[in-house]
Parts: sequence; C-alpha cells; structure tokens
Amino acid sequence: MKSPIIEMPTGQNWSCHGCTDCCRGHLLVAVSAEEKARIERQGWTSADGVDPAKMIVSGLNQHRLGHQPDGACVFLEASGRCRIHAKFGEAAKPLACRLYPLVIYPAGKKLLVGLRFSCPSAGANRGKPLAAQAADIPPLARLALPEDWEKIPPPPVAAEPGLDWPDFLRYSRWLDFTLAAADAPMSLKLLWALHWLSAVERGCLDQIAGEDADEILGALVTSAAQKLPDLPADGGKPSRFGRLFLRLLVLEHAQTATVADRDVRSAYRWKMLAAACRFISSSGRTPALREGLKSVKFADIEKPFGTLPPAAEALLTRYFRVKVQSLQFCGVAFHGRPLIEGFRNLALLYPVIIWLARWLAVSDGRDRLVDADVVKAVTLVDYQFSYAPYLSWRTRLLHQRNDIVRLCGRHAC
Repeated sequence: MKSPIIEMPTGQNWSCHGCTDCCRGHLLVAVSAEEKARIERQGWTSADGVDPAKMIVSGLNQHRLGHQPDGACVFLEASGRCRIHAKFGEAAKPLACRLYPLVIYPAGKKLLVGLRFSCPSAGANRGKPLAAQAADIPPLARLALPEDWEKIPPPPVAAEPGLDWPDFLRYSRWLDFTLAAADAPMSLKLLWALHWLSAVERGCLDQIAGEDADEILGALVTSAAQKLPDLPADGGKPSRFGRLFLRLLVLEHAQTATVADRDVRSAYRWKMLAAACRFISSSGRTPALREGLKSVKFADIEKPFGTLPPAAEALLTRYFRVKVQSLQFCGVAFHGRPLIEGFRNLALLYPVIIWLARWLAVSDGRDRLVDADVVKAVTLVDYQFSYAPYLSWRTRLLHQRNDIVRLCGRHAC
C-alpha cells in the first residue's frame, strides 16, 4: 500500500481508558477464518480461564468471539485486561478489537478516519487529539482494506453515480461547513443541511463539478441559512407515521440483547413485542428496558424540555461532524447509500438521541437535560448505527411527508 493521505476528524480526542465497555457491550465481534485459526493455535485451556470449546462461535461461514455467562468477552480477565493482549501482545488480537473504536474508509487517494461514539471515551472526548495519531492508521488500514482500495468509486450524491472523488468530497465538505456553524443549535444546522441537500436533489445538481460546484453549493448553503434564520416557532408537527416511526426507532436503540437474552430467545421476543405495543400506542408508561431507562410516562418524555446545555450542543456537533468528515453515513460505510439519502438517515438520529436523553432524565426524576443524558443517549444510538439498513424505504416515506425536518425541529428542546 502506498503512503496514503490520512484525514482525521477535527476537534476530536480519544485514548483507551480501559473501561472494558467494548469487551462487554458488543455481542457480535467477528473474527476471520485466519484469526480463528491463530487463536486456536494460541493453546488456550481451562487453566487460563478460557473454555476452548466456547472461545469461538461459528455458523453460516461466520465466526465470532464467545462470551462468558455475564456477557463479557471470553478473553476478558476479571482485572479488565484482555487475555490475548496480556499473553501475546496487541498484534495477536482480532482486527475488530485492535481497530475499535476507529473506523477507516477509502476516498480515492485518501483514507478518512472516524470514531464509534459507542466508546464512552469517544463521546466524552477524552484522550489525545486524533490528529496526532495519524501514524497509527496505515498499519491498521493494510489489514482492514483491500489492496486496491484506491479504486473503490464514490457513491452517488443523489441517485446516479458519475463524480470522481475530489468532486464528490465537495458535497461532504459543505455539509461539514454547515454543521460547524457557530452560535446555532444542532437542530437548526441539520435543518439547513436538509434544506440545501433537497435543493440539490430537486435541481438535479448532483453532477456539478469543478470550481463552479463550490460556488453553487456555497450559494445554496448561504440561502438555506437565510431562509431558516430560526427554528420554526412550534417545531412543526410530524405526521402520525413520523411520530410512530420515531418511537419505534427509539425502541430499537434502547433495547438490549444480552447473551442470556439470546439463550431464552422466545422470552426476549415476547418482551420486545410487548414493548413495541406500548411504543405504538404511546399511552401510559414506557417499559423498563435497561439500566437508566425506567418505566415512566410517555407524556413526561414528549413534553418540551428547554434548551440543551452548551456542552451537550458541543457533543452533538462533534458527533455529527465526525460522521460526515469520515463518510460514515453513506457509500461503503453505510450499505452503499447515496450521500443525500445517507444524510437523511443520519439526521434522523438527532430526534432519537433527544428522545432517549429525555427518557434518561425523566427516569432520574428530572424535567431538564444535563450533559450526561446526552452523552449516554449518543452512546446508545451509536451502538446500533450502520449495522443494519433499517431505514431505507421508511426514510424515503418520512422525507416525502417532510417528517425528517419536522422531527428534527420538534425535538430541538
């Protein structure tokens, strides 16, 4: 692999702080056939605290790390250390463990680096600046990407492919410029971005290239901010479909499926079916689904909560900007989706985050959000993000009803 151009997210810090959340919260840590064979050659026995028969789970030509009864990775020591790392060094661990929470995506001659905010240290912005860690990326990229990664084409902006990478990246840069605007809440910045992206789609401007493209896109960005100087007074009222879809999306991100749940799959399915019935009706009380999300009144969650704390706004800005800068919302990172459709999927996460943060606050007996509510909500949402193309046609229906815009405006706190 040639020495690539590495682009790291701006304003983002991260270092591992040994919380072991990734060793406990992720159920499906995939390992390749080669990694499986390497782990088996390491000679683990029950004397090491590892059951050789359960350390790798295989099925349908896929392999994953096994789990202890409490849901932790089979290789996690009681002290919080990884047995493989402690005995054989970091290079002996599966790539998924070495890479997390970093993600690396190709963009022509560049490698774009992002983060999974399901890692608590990423959400809290704790550690060394990512910009100072660029030298760590090429060795991981050689393992994670195909040799011909430079030949991977960009996704479409709207529907039809055709742009090269430099022209495609103009659109993502203008998206990042929109989300970086100072003195505006994230909900309003999302509305600006959705507005000018829709103008690109309506005007068939998804194939513009060269310096003229920057002039046109810059004018659209400026126009969006002028036409929407403030959030709608009433936040807009989403359709019944939009409100229903949001609640079900919240439920999808709030659920927890532990190893024990999988052992009693039918009971877990009945539990989630009952929870879905409550979320569909949205009357009465929510179910208690996991730690911090207690049974509370739907009405207490869905009422206005006032403005977000400044630190929470800063977190949301970092979160959405990192997703955009690293293209985690489209193309190879998101089921091959075009940029515009992918961004609509991404924008939908905002009302989900706010709904979950309110649920956490009400569960704690509060009617105002604090920074910790939003940090936890972002962490919960990012555990699920990009693992399944669950939006697709439903996102298109929401867009046709203008519900994505209304949901973002309605949950501006």
